Amino acid sequence: MKYGLLMHTPTTNIGDDIQSYAIKQFLPRVDYIIDREKAFYFKPEDEKPVAVIMAAWWMWAKWNWPPSKYILPYFTGFHYSDNKLADQAGCPVGYMFMEGLGKEYMQNYGPIGCRDIYTLNNFRELGIDSYFSGCISISLPKQKRIKPEKEYVCLVDVLPSVEKKIRKELEGTDIEIKTFKHYIKKEEQLKKTWQQRMDDMEELLTTYQNAKCVITRRLHAALPCLAMEVPTLLTIHTFESIRFSPYYDWLNCCLPEDYAEGRYEYDILNPPANPTNYLEPRKKLIESVKGFIDHAESLGDASADEISKFSRSEKEIEKWRYRNIKKTDKIWRKELKGRLNEKEQAFDNKMKAQIRSKRGNKKEQNELYDKMFNEYLKQARRIFQIELKKRKKKDYRNI
Repeated sequence: MKYGLLMHTPTTNIGDDIQSYAIKQFLPRVDYIIDREKAFYFKPEDEKPVAVIMAAWWMWAKWNWPPSKYILPYFTGFHYSDNKLADQAGCPVGYMFMEGLGKEYMQNYGPIGCRDIYTLNNFRELGIDSYFSGCISISLPKQKRIKPEKEYVCLVDVLPSVEKKIRKELEGTDIEIKTFKHYIKKEEQLKKTWQQRMDDMEELLTTYQNAKCVITRRLHAALPCLAMEVPTLLTIHTFESIRFSPYYDWLNCCLPEDYAEGRYEYDILNPPANPTNYLEPRKKLIESVKGFIDHAESLGDASADEISKFSRSEKEIEKWRYRNIKKTDKIWRKELKGRLNEKEQAFDNKMKAQIRSKRGNKKEQNELYDKMFNEYLKQARRIFQIELKKRKKKDYRNI
């Protein structure tokens, strides 16, 4: 059996690479890099199946579903969200891709391990067999212990008010403050090989491992630190985020204003240990993923068709995708109506004309829609950024 490492190739969120790093620890080797947003198109040279741990935030390109028949999937740590509900840029379509053939595919490869209660509840409402697995990052092992020359704390994307209070508390001590951002420019990521990106994550996680404590508002910083038993404080802007349940109870957690204004006590000089109620889910997650790897190894040299649990033909999938894309297009055109600039509108008109010219050829129409929708994502991000500025949410960048 060959193995694929799931990555979000053009990500701006370091958390995506941390999840890939967590996945990598389970793989006997990495034979392929699977682009999360293009799993539908994956086809290995020898057309043999490739085992993939499908732990991720799925997905911006919601029409690129289901994954390729050459992927032997194991779904754990699965999250998706309606971008409007999550107040984020992206496709304003909730779970359309989990109906019809999308649902059938998931049922065939279930039960689905969900990263959060929001995803779990939605899957159950849709009738998809599922359970709460937790995020793949809680499976991370401890990194190398290195005694630093000077004690330090890590501040990861904290608000200025929180940082100001921490600096005041550490005045007169010999404790250093290291600040980090989990946002990276897409262009910088694309210049790196996947191995360089994984090496970067190991270096970052090792830095967190040897910190006195980590203060962050990023879930994808807090959960890895929880797994590595690094004292952690999560300063979250709301206790109602769809992505953070049940993790509020797994971490020392407070509102940033409560910490900054002294209504929440956290002793940085003697940081308290983290809660331990994540340990049982962590154990189960690790055991389940190792079980999948053992199963994949036992399949030997079987073909993709021999091990596939999804028997729909390519033409059936193309037709279903086309109907799904048409619905998505209708929603997006309504959402973006009157908000496209002249260049964007011209591109939209050009692509629609090309799609009409391929009437009767669903495969080519789908390929053109894919190209058009990738531009839609850029447009949605541009419009969303304008709205963010209007709302003056200068501290919000988790998109």
